[in-house]
Amino acid sequence: MKVLYASSSIGLGHITRDYHISNFIKSKIYWLTSGNALKFIKDKKENYVEISDNLNNLGYYIGSMIKNCKVKINLFNSYKLYKAVKNNANLIKSYVNFDDYDLIIADEFWEFMFIDIPKERSVFITDFTKVSYSTKSYFERFIIPKLNNGLRDRIKRKFTLAINLSIWDNDNEFLNLGPSFTSNFNNSINSKDNYILINIGGTNAGIAIAEKLKEKLEEKYNVKIIGSDKYFNSNPSDLIRNAEIIISLSGYGNIIESNVLKKKTIFVYIDNHFEQIENAKIMMNRKGFRVYSCKDVLKINILHEIENLKNEKIQPLEIKDSAIKVSEIINSFLNKNK
Repeated sequence: MKVLYASSSIGLGHITRDYHISNFIKSKIYWLTSGNALKFIKDKKENYVEISDNLNNLGYYIGSMIKNCKVKINLFNSYKLYKAVKNNANLIKSYVNFDDYDLIIADEFWEFMFIDIPKERSVFITDFTKVSYSTKSYFERFIIPKLNNGLRDRIKRKFTLAINLSIWDNDNEFLNLGPSFTSNFNNSINSKDNYILINIGGTNAGIAIAEKLKEKLEEKYNVKIIGSDKYFNSNPSDLIRNAEIIISLSGYGNIIESNVLKKKTIFVYIDNHFEQIENAKIMMNRKGFRVYSCKDVLKINILHEIENLKNEKIQPLEIKDSAIKVSEIINSFLNKNK
């Protein structure tokens, strides 16, 4: 049996959790994605749909909305993102025959909102159920409620089942299973080498701040950076597990990895980035962790903060892996369609 697994190209959190989930799916998987997520799949030597090579990297368009450590949404950059999604949708519509697949999985793969897919064989995965906003701009107050209503309506119409893997968000219209681990987690014993790891995720939004922090930290520490196009690493698990301290953007996968691997971490969030802000909130006031906006983290004495972290006993979140439960649901769908 064949599964089409379409994974968001925004960052690496989607593809790393999807790859982890895929290990438990009893079927041959073909990936549909782009950008650094596609690089990840190619490095793993996985099967992928060839049109993936021609798709726009949506992470690039999201990154263009971030200026000076703050998300700034306006009509121009929103329209560019919309056009990129529509262009991808048109390419997929022309080249992908959905009848070739026994099941279709979409992890926040927004292109499918513009394509007719077989609802009875389609599952949607997400880690949020609505977009929130923190500014009072007319554009956000007007557009985002319409966006939320439109997305929820399309998810209902296009997918038989919607699964929510959020760390912080629950919604009774979704099957709430809690977070899935990423492919960077394994059961190997952690060690602590004498280096600081800066993890900026799969987009380019954090490059500038990472390099500024590295310059400060190199006065005293060995510092390594992973993430983005410039520092892309398809297999960073050893670097993450062996780091003494991590400085990380507050992405989904980064939050899970630091907690599961019990890594003392300074979490940095981008202003007005609703997911990173919500992720960061759950880590506030926990021993072994710090939370700062990306502007504020450059103002603190980072060397002093790291020394304080070293002397604290870590109190991580207790996170259970939902990947097996997700795969059981997917495998049951496959069995029904035999």
